[in-house]
Amino acid sequence: MKIEEIPRRVHFVGIGGVGMSGLAEFLVARGYTVTGSDRTPNDRTKSLAEQGVTICIGHDGANVGDAELVVRTSAVARNNVEIEQANARNIPVVLREQLLGAVFDSFDTRIAVCGTHGKTTVTAMIHQVLTSAAVDHAAFIGGVYHGNNYFDGNGTVVAEACEFNRSFLNLHPTFCVCLNAEHDHPDCYKDEESVRRAFAQFFANVDPDGCVLLPHVLKNLCVRRKKTIFDKAVGVQNVRLAAGKPSFEATFADGQTANITLNVVGAHNVYNAQAALALGEMLRLPRDKMLSGLAAFDGVDRRWTETPCALCRTVVDYAHHPTELACSVEAARSLTKGRVLCVFQPHTFSRTRAFWQGFVDCFKSADAVAYLPVYSAREKPIAGVNSFLLAQTAVKCGLNACFLPDFDSAACWIRGNASPNDVLLILGAGDVCQLAQQL
Repeated sequence: MKIEEIPRRVHFVGIGGVGMSGLAEFLVARGYTVTGSDRTPNDRTKSLAEQGVTICIGHDGANVGDAELVVRTSAVARNNVEIEQANARNIPVVLREQLLGAVFDSFDTRIAVCGTHGKTTVTAMIHQVLTSAAVDHAAFIGGVYHGNNYFDGNGTVVAEACEFNRSFLNLHPTFCVCLNAEHDHPDCYKDEESVRRAFAQFFANVDPDGCVLLPHVLKNLCVRRKKTIFDKAVGVQNVRLAAGKPSFEATFADGQTANITLNVVGAHNVYNAQAALALGEMLRLPRDKMLSGLAAFDGVDRRWTETPCALCRTVVDYAHHPTELACSVEAARSLTKGRVLCVFQPHTFSRTRAFWQGFVDCFKSADAVAYLPVYSAREKPIAGVNSFLLAQTAVKCGLNACFLPDFDSAACWIRGNASPNDVLLILGAGDVCQLAQQL
């Protein structure tokens, strides 16, 4: 699909999703008639309604109305009543990533950010750097940054490129920033090698005159396009933490250096900043503007978001892979002399099965971890894969671990265990963020 093939009346099934709502906003800004439905209202549906989008809560075939194109997410089943209605009326149905591909490819300069971890943060970082450098651009971010997940503009686009279901293969970037390529989404990839093959295939989508920016450990994945090793193009020295926030010295290819202090918690964000700086160098952005952009970047919602709580310092984090969870625990440990308490909601049964031991080992430096039931998302339960057994495995490995059946019991556990000097991590990619509202 190309952008000129998008008809003027578009209906989104699952419009409240972070990826769907951004695309809806893009179309609204360009005069399309947009409607949408979702199971429950949220901030995104409210924002779209304020922009004149007709939002239906609950799914009904009548919601399709006079749409000429229907867009669905992978989370929406093919037998959804609105999808069936569209099929019955011969209205084209496309996946979110197909529409994103058409929109993304319509821009002159196209920046895609991919990786198993960190792509939402780095996409938002790049958006902030481009904003500071006064570069007119659009940004599709996989989370909420400064109240929105889509920022309208022209000429240049930066977008998160997700590997789930190989959806990033719909994008054809000018510049591709790849952060890492670990095994994840075991419902789509059987092992790390299959993930790496998909990333290599995506790199081949980059314009022949463009460039892939990737770390040295992945350099062999890019063989058909120009590449820049970003963690060598921008060197990092003297990393130090103050209240969990990193400062470091960056060295550029011409030998110039800069001292940078980030306004986000976690040493891993130094690596994210390296990637953003390397791209800025590739785009020939003024360094002082890049540095001011990084200094202004204060994080994406649910990516280490501190939330008010009288019991202890409380953080909500989207981490849902063992590598991400270990980074969150490490960051918490760096800023407290008290204990680190974790409440974790595993995301999907297939991921829980694939990374069973990893979901134990990542909490070894925490003082206590409580496992909530698996958030099923798009999946059906798998026999023998549940958080009660996962907690038992953790106990056998020597962790102070337990199983909690629901948010109410989690809130009671927190109230009975947390002290003012502790850091509480509320972790997961499901609805676990609602737990913070109960405290």
